[in-house]
Formats: sequence, structure tokens, C-alpha cells
Amino acid sequence: MVETIREEPEKKNHEKQLELTEHLAEFRTRILRSLVYITLGMAVGWAFYDSFFTFITAPIRPFLSEKTGSQFLLTGVAEGFTIRIQVCLLVGLILALPLITIEGWRFLEPGLTRQEKRGVKLVAPLSILLFISGVALAYKVMPIGIRWLISMNPPGAKFMPQVAQTLLFILKMYLAFGVVFQMPVVLMFLGKIGLISSKTLKSYWRQAVVLIAIVAAAITPSGDAFTMMTLCVPMIGLYILSIGLVKLVER
Repeated sequence: MVETIREEPEKKNHEKQLELTEHLAEFRTRILRSLVYITLGMAVGWAFYDSFFTFITAPIRPFLSEKTGSQFLLTGVAEGFTIRIQVCLLVGLILALPLITIEGWRFLEPGLTRQEKRGVKLVAPLSILLFISGVALAYKVMPIGIRWLISMNPPGAKFMPQVAQTLLFILKMYLAFGVVFQMPVVLMFLGKIGLISSKTLKSYWRQAVVLIAIVAAAITPSGDAFTMMTLCVPMIGLYILSIGLVKLVER
């Protein structure tokens, strides 16, 4: 009888170890699959590098002209190769992101309740849509901000931007707009766990507008007034939208 009682905890510990080993093995498998997806995406990026590079740098290309001497500048022998690898990696991550998301969802899904699964299925598409909307807005308004920045150049100075710095600047703009557009999702989550309410958001809307203006000024890489206002106005609209979404979550 005593031996049977001793065997039960040991059996449970053994089962837990097996379960943990299975989870780790599954996690490793999904990580390896994700790396394969990224590698395949990088191969596509390498094959169509010229098209992807032209698309990414589209906001600044209207200001490059051989007549005026404005063109991209490379300062190192291997810089062109390094930039190509970076662009291919970026393209690989973007192309593989949907498949990586699916792998992550399949790994987490068995441990979620039915209500949590419904919440994820509601929030995930909204988050993706908002991020794409933010990036699209940045793509549209960036040329105007770049034009203003170039107008600040000293007289007689040639505009010859370094490729690496230009890519970093453009990607920062895309990321800033995309992340800021996640505000409704964040406020919905805070409302769901009870940290904020729709009444609180309504009563503090003036303070929220001031805070939004400060955030827009802080995270905009270009720093020009037009781009900050272009980011600030949609954020105010998203804040108003968030009030309704938080109210919906409260119900």
C-alpha cells in the first residue's frame, strides 16, 4: 500500500516531464519551420531584389535625379552586398509572417479556452488591419515630409543620401505609424482586464489629445510638423474609435 502511494507522485512527475518534453519538441519543430519560411522568403527577395528595393525606397526616389547630382551614396566596398542581405531579410520576414503567425497560433491554441480563442480571432485581424493602415498612411505622406526636410539643406549642398541610413529612416517611419495604429487594440485589452473604462476615456479626452501630440512628436523620425500632424490626427480618430470598442468589451 505504501509503495503504491509512493509510486503515484513519481508517475505524475514522469508524465509532466514527458509532457514538457513533447511541448519543447513541438516548439523546436515550429521554430525550425519558421526559419525555413524566412529562408524561402529571403530567396524570393534575392531573386526580385531590384523590384523590392525600388518599392521600399519609393518615397525618396522622386528627389533623386542625375541632372541635379542627387543620388544614393555608398561609402564602402561591401556596403552594397550588406544592404542586399538586409533587404532580403526584411522581405523574408514580411513574406513569412503569415505562416509564422499560423505556427504560433497552432502551438498556443490547445492551451487556450474557448473564450480566449474567440478573443484572439477578433483582435488578431483588427491588429493586422490597423498595422497595414498605418504603414499605408506613412507610405503616402512620407514624400511630403522628405520634401520639407530636403528644403532645409544649405544652399549649394548636393543631396546624396546614404543607402543604409535611408532604408533605416523609411523603415522607422513605417514601424512608427504601424505601432501607433495599434492603440485601439491596446485600449481594448486594458478595458477587458478592467484597468480603464469607456467613461474614463471620455472624461480625459483633452489630456489624451495632448498626450497623443507629444507621442506623435517623439516617435516621428523625420521630426517635421506635417508628418507629426499626419500621425496625430488619425491617432485622435483612433482614440475616439477606442472608446466605442472599450465600451463593447465592457458589455
